[in-house]
Amino acid sequence: MRSAKSQDMVCERESCSLKDRIQCCKICRLKMCYDAGMDPNKFQTGRDLISSSSRSSNLSSVGSPQSLANFLGRPELILFCSPDRASSSKMIVDVSYLFEEMMKVYETPSCLPSPCQFENSLERMTFEMEDLNSKREIPNLQFQTSFDKNSFTRFWENSFLKTAQWFSTFAEFRELDTKIKTDILKSAGGLWIRLERMSETSVQRRKQNFGTNVMMCGEGKCVNVNEFDMDLSFCTHHSMDQLKPFLLAGISSWDAIVDALNLLIPTNVELNYMFIQLCLKPMLRKVEGHDLEIIEKILQVQADNLHNYYMKTLRTTHYSDRLTKMMRIIQLLEAYIRELKEKAHIAKVFDVFSIEFSHPEMFEYF
Repeated sequence: MRSAKSQDMVCERESCSLKDRIQCCKICRLKMCYDAGMDPNKFQTGRDLISSSSRSSNLSSVGSPQSLANFLGRPELILFCSPDRASSSKMIVDVSYLFEEMMKVYETPSCLPSPCQFENSLERMTFEMEDLNSKREIPNLQFQTSFDKNSFTRFWENSFLKTAQWFSTFAEFRELDTKIKTDILKSAGGLWIRLERMSETSVQRRKQNFGTNVMMCGEGKCVNVNEFDMDLSFCTHHSMDQLKPFLLAGISSWDAIVDALNLLIPTNVELNYMFIQLCLKPMLRKVEGHDLEIIEKILQVQADNLHNYYMKTLRTTHYSDRLTKMMRIIQLLEAYIRELKEKAHIAKVFDVFSIEFSHPEMFEYF
């Protein structure tokens, strides 16, 4: 800086040539810089790491440039949402009537024909499932191409009521605390309907009634996953074209489970056992003390019942292969349920749906 300000200094050699710039003295080289436009007022200082470390505290107080996501207050993943339609207010759907009806069905003991005798609760619940299926008036297989609010309502109502009726025959289940029984009943409806539809889909595929892109979606109804439409205006502001990739993200998991069911070709007893496992195993991580002991006892009793079924009914002592395939199906179903719950959580965080339920435990996933 001192040299830059000493513009009145004269050449030290008095013989410097501008052509030989390397041999010029310091004063002459400085004059060349001034002639090229150098301005000492524009010198930058404090750019090295040591000198700038003292300024770190000041720099930390300066915020980073604001991104579009910060400016809009929405993550970058959902910037496609229309700002005028994005809203945090949601409509509350009261499903108390469905919950009360479900509990009423559960508390009403089911009547059995007098000749019926069962050795254990697993056989009793299997009979109840078969009885529920026999009461259905299933028409010829029909393709369903559209879904609306009414079809979704019937879908969930039938699922929860059938689940409650099935649990009403579960003698050991009644030993649990009321709150735990209620929690299990709330979450079991979604499990029941999916396992039932997957089982029906595997049966139809074995009969070669339809291909891999078709699945059962109701009693006597199937849907082509590539050719259907949903009217979701009652629960979201987004179009079906926007939501279809999100809603159909788990199709590959569904197909994997159906393929595993085709390898096993499960009996109704095995289906009931798998459903018990799916309903009760998650509760082992949520309860403790006496209730934990009861659930562990129930699972052990049902495992013994399954063993007796293989030994006495099927008359086979070598059932390890079937048991391995069944455990594989349960693992796939558990992974599928976790995937559905993660999708439901993402939908909640990003306000994909515009409704909430008075009993959210009944609709942990969709």
